Amino acid sequence: MTKVDFTMTAVIRPKLLAGTLQTIKKYIMKKQPGIDFRLIINVDPIGAAVDPMRVVEVAQNHFKNVVYNIPDKPSFPKAVKWIWSQSTAPYVFHWEDDMDILRSIDIVQMIYILSKYKDISSLRLYKGATPRKGKALHAFKGKWIYNKDGFYVSNRWKDQFGLNPILIKQEFISEAVKRMVDHTNPEKQFRYSQQYMRPLIEKWKYAIFAKPGETRVFDGRKGQRWKNKMKLQKPKGQTFIKWVKR
Repeated sequence: MTKVDFTMTAVIRPKLLAGTLQTIKKYIMKKQPGIDFRLIINVDPIGAAVDPMRVVEVAQNHFKNVVYNIPDKPSFPKAVKWIWSQSTAPYVFHWEDDMDILRSIDIVQMIYILSKYKDISSLRLYKGATPRKGKALHAFKGKWIYNKDGFYVSNRWKDQFGLNPILIKQEFISEAVKRMVDHTNPEKQFRYSQQYMRPLIEKWKYAIFAKPGETRVFDGRKGQRWKNKMKLQKPKGQTFIKWVKR
């Protein structure tokens, strides 16, 4: 049986998480008897004025196997390092607690692609619509060329790994955890400009799981609405470590 670890960074917003997990179960996990799913979740202590264990309980209502951590202080880089360090499955589906999946995703096909193409590190999901047949996808400051097996490959390896919903090989995760630091936004660490990460990112190619003419596949706007309601924002002029009050 193939194992897949979902890894998730979360804050204290149980209702929002419940909606996210419902979409994951409906559009990714449903009717996949050949895959053993587990959720690894870090709940940073910031957000609603409720017990953070309520977030864990929501997770346990949707996954049979949940590994969780509630640190004393919020830290986005430490959260990512912790959840990834707990992963053992050959494939890790990294997610954030405010990302709703909008339509069915064939995770079996994703695993097939990563297994077949040894030089591809990961398969990102793409939030926008893809161009029609025969056209390249232009995204993340790069050009992505379509492969008939159902994915686009970037012509830029120096800055194309991101933390959108993304299925990642364990080989990449294991080395990434050893190289990551605690003082920089993890989304900014996987760049050629970060010398300590170059030996990892230059080994791999980076891909998007999509076909020409597809509609958008996920939506994270509810997270922004929640942050506005809670009056939280990213600190100005600094790398993002944790949200701060306006």
